[in-house]
Amino acid sequence: MALPQEFIERLKAANPIEEVMGSYITIKRTGRDYICLCPFHNEKTPSCHIHPDKEFFHCFGCGAGGDVITFVMKYLNLDYWEAIKMLAERGNVPLPETSSFARQNTVDKKRFYEMNKEAARFFYSQLKTEGGKVCLDYLINKRKLSIETIKKYGMGFAPNSWSALKTHMMSLGYSEQELIDASLISRSAHNTKKSFDFFVNRAMFPFIDLTGHIVGFGGRALSADDKRKYLNSKDTAVYNKERFLFSLNFAKNAAVKDRQIILCEGNLDVISLNQAGFENAVASCGTALTEKQARTLANYADHVMICYDADEAGQKATSKAIGILENTGLKTTVVKISGAKDPDEYLNRFGAVRFKNLLKQTQGSVEYELAKRREGIDTSTDLGKIDYLKKAYGLLASLNSPVERDIYISKLSDEFGISKEAIKQEVESRRRNAKKQFEQRQWQKAVTFTDKPRDTINPEANEHPREDQAEQGIIYFLFANPDQCGKILSMITAEEFVTGFNKRLFSSLCDKINASEDFSVSAFNSEFSPDEVGRIVSIIDKYEQLSVDINVCRDYIGVLKSYAESDKQTSAADDNESFLQELERLRKKRDT
Repeated sequence: MALPQEFIERLKAANPIEEVMGSYITIKRTGRDYICLCPFHNEKTPSCHIHPDKEFFHCFGCGAGGDVITFVMKYLNLDYWEAIKMLAERGNVPLPETSSFARQNTVDKKRFYEMNKEAARFFYSQLKTEGGKVCLDYLINKRKLSIETIKKYGMGFAPNSWSALKTHMMSLGYSEQELIDASLISRSAHNTKKSFDFFVNRAMFPFIDLTGHIVGFGGRALSADDKRKYLNSKDTAVYNKERFLFSLNFAKNAAVKDRQIILCEGNLDVISLNQAGFENAVASCGTALTEKQARTLANYADHVMICYDADEAGQKATSKAIGILENTGLKTTVVKISGAKDPDEYLNRFGAVRFKNLLKQTQGSVEYELAKRREGIDTSTDLGKIDYLKKAYGLLASLNSPVERDIYISKLSDEFGISKEAIKQEVESRRRNAKKQFEQRQWQKAVTFTDKPRDTINPEANEHPREDQAEQGIIYFLFANPDQCGKILSMITAEEFVTGFNKRLFSSLCDKINASEDFSVSAFNSEFSPDEVGRIVSIIDKYEQLSVDINVCRDYIGVLKSYAESDKQTSAADDNESFLQELERLRKKRDT
């Protein structure tokens, strides 16, 4: 029986991967990560990277990788259960058989998903009732939301009744206790035999996770007498407020290109931003940002723009969020809202164009990055000055705005007494080189066939390199976009995979997603060997550098379909260029 996800998460939290690995080998911090000499092969230059925010390690030399459980299994030569017991003892975490985890593992999450889906349908249907007119008026006229946006987010209305939802759900066969466990109804504090609807007279916002399931709800009061302006579901078997981020199911797709996310305080701020075209916005559902939410953001973004309310409370929350995000290693900037109390009001007053310009003026980004590059360098010496300026040139070259580049070139010129022209030449030279190499570098990270040793994890990859790379791309896309599992399975099945390991991994991943089980790296330790888990990490680490969206995934699927149609054996001598030519042919075919 698979161990409960909650237990595995607690086990990893009690045994941070950098601490466990650091107790056996020498590790060195570098930015957001750690590096070390790989303990699994001989090397003189460190090639093993530890990513605390992602909770895994990966060696670029030998391909070893995995989470803290994988490391203990491989380093101490333990089997899965031995590694679990060892880490549980180290972290003082009770094993499932001696704790409440065993009971929690019996909870049928699908039943919760079904309940929430039916509740969402009920709330949506109430918008069409006489009582729902007040809610529609609030959403459309006061909040300026379109019908399309209301449908997109599945918004609804909780009637001004203490039993409407309860009566409806029980008529569908759900028990009172089930509804309480799902945080759809509550027991009276004064009379435990009585229960009532949890959400009453509120505009409702379903909470949708990355697999497309409704896991909870947020409700905005429609009556001025209700002092609880916002009310969210309590934690349940499928909803955890410390981990969930509102609208991440949309934001993750929008963030795939530039790896940027806008972090807001309220659901309505996010919905307004999404409607205005800023689909990379999320909110932490009425709670202060947590470390778990920051780690989740790090899976989809490198840069988080904090866009909290302009009031004092919002500013205090901003200061706390900056610390949490930076500890996770994320680049963090602050959007200064002026002339409005929050993003929603700003959009309604000034429009999307002004807000877009506001994003370009975020505070702290370049200054913060320059300061980080300066750490540990003595710029009073010539060597220190040169070392720092080289790093600064690289940063300035990455800035797209000519005005922004010019401002910081001037600052460097004034500070170090170097002509603006000399600095500008260095920066522009780096920009030209970056432009020439961008496309080639991007693809080389994903498809490298030359000088490659024989693949012992996935032997068929030696004869089918193109198909292997395409399969890995599809697998990565599903890891990042579990809500697209159904769509991908409608286009290709595991049987159409060419290589054995990738076929097994794809099948296991799809099964976990469809069963609403954990599909993080940790979930594969009991099913795959440590070396195979290392390959899984390698796939995630490699393809994360690319902009793999649904169209790119279709191209990967096209490679496998093309192989099946031609029934030709792909030579191991196929190189990057032939693979890219094949993708280009498929893209042109798709676009015609």
